[in-house]
Amino acid sequence: MSGCGCQGTKAVDFSEKKGAGHVPADTQPELTNWPVQLKLIATTAPYLNGADLLLAADCTAFAATGFHGRFIKGKKVIIACPKLDDSQQYYEKLTEMFRTNDIKSVHVVRMEVPCCGGLAYIAKQSIQASGKDIPYHEVIIGIKGDILSEGMAPLIPKLQETGA
Repeated sequence: MSGCGCQGTKAVDFSEKKGAGHVPADTQPELTNWPVQLKLIATTAPYLNGADLLLAADCTAFAATGFHGRFIKGKKVIIACPKLDDSQQYYEKLTEMFRTNDIKSVHVVRMEVPCCGGLAYIAKQSIQASGKDIPYHEVIIGIKGDILSEGMAPLIPKLQETGA
């Protein structure tokens, strides 16, 4: 937990809470953890252990429609921006999270813009540095909200054989 003393940094798991009054079923909120900002999440937050993680770039939830149902459902959420924040701190924190918790999978949702590729890079490097074999999935969202790429991505690209 962050040392700022703010109640907004307290680790909260509200997985069991469902049915938020008058919200239509197809727009039901799926968020089950707080905080969501990577800077504020303790590496030992109880909800990380045994979790499927969604590591989403800050802008993605605003660009893609149906973000909760499509990407958040069933996952613990972490959001970050590699352009505006300290990437080295992100790398160190994610590596520690992956080392100290039993993470089932990491799902990165990022924007198509070049700076956002840094989030995927940091996630992959952190998984490798953790020494664990954690399944990795990546989705790239276009600036107009369309899905440009989706799938499992190898952590270490295989070298192409050349005929030379």
